[in-house]
Amino acid sequence: MKISRSARIVIYVVLIVAILFSFFPMAWMLTSSLKPENEIYSDPPTWIPQTFTTRNFSDLFDKFNFAILTRNSVIISVSVVVISLVIGAMAAYGFSRYKFTGSNILLGGLLLTRMITPSSLVVPLFSIMETLGRLNKLDSIIVGVAVLNLPFVVWMLKPFFDELPREVEEAGEIDGLSPVSVFWRISVPLAAPGLFTVLLFSFIAGWVDLLFGMSFSTVPEAMPLTVGLMQMQTGYKIYWGAMMAGGIYLTLPTFLLALIFQQFLVKGMRSGF
Repeated sequence: MKISRSARIVIYVVLIVAILFSFFPMAWMLTSSLKPENEIYSDPPTWIPQTFTTRNFSDLFDKFNFAILTRNSVIISVSVVVISLVIGAMAAYGFSRYKFTGSNILLGGLLLTRMITPSSLVVPLFSIMETLGRLNKLDSIIVGVAVLNLPFVVWMLKPFFDELPREVEEAGEIDGLSPVSVFWRISVPLAAPGLFTVLLFSFIAGWVDLLFGMSFSTVPEAMPLTVGLMQMQTGYKIYWGAMMAGGIYLTLPTFLLALIFQQFLVKGMRSGF
């Protein structure tokens, strides 16, 4: 269907307004992070800082342990990626290639888990981690995020494996490859775009997690960056400058990843849903 010029103009205007509206909080956070503390509270507020400062960013590492928190978030995110790729890919391949009694019910059950409120998982997982003595440990947060992320990964990867030509896998079996070798040496490389999409989504899921980090950790040695931002709100003061700088610091990696690899994200969303 051909779209008229006037309709196209209206669509562009709506999209531009939506983009500006979406970027406004980020732009305000960036300008606030470059203001001294007294200017943040100025009335009327200033859009462009009258005095530029990078003190808020240096305070992240000098006062709020962001070096340790960054290390923790990287460990959590990378671990979630590894767990999601390995377990999620094998599960998705199994659902795609091997039909068994109740497979569709089990696959539907995985989808139903996405309808469960994440906060409802905190209490049982907290009890398990407390029994195992893993509270205030990074692995407790990793398990929580991975458990929540795996059903999403399986449902996203299954369509990628469904689209792979079975003839290539059958040729590998004829050449003497075992089913496991066919999976790792043939199917996984062919599904690389889907796996890369899952890698990005899983990294973001681990990087921005707040629920499990806030529930399972109370010491900086086991806190991710998101919980570190929450620590800037005390009963006596809110460190707005450092919080704005921390928000930029936390958001920038995911924003750049989404911007650089947006084509993979769009393809993954279209194929996975």
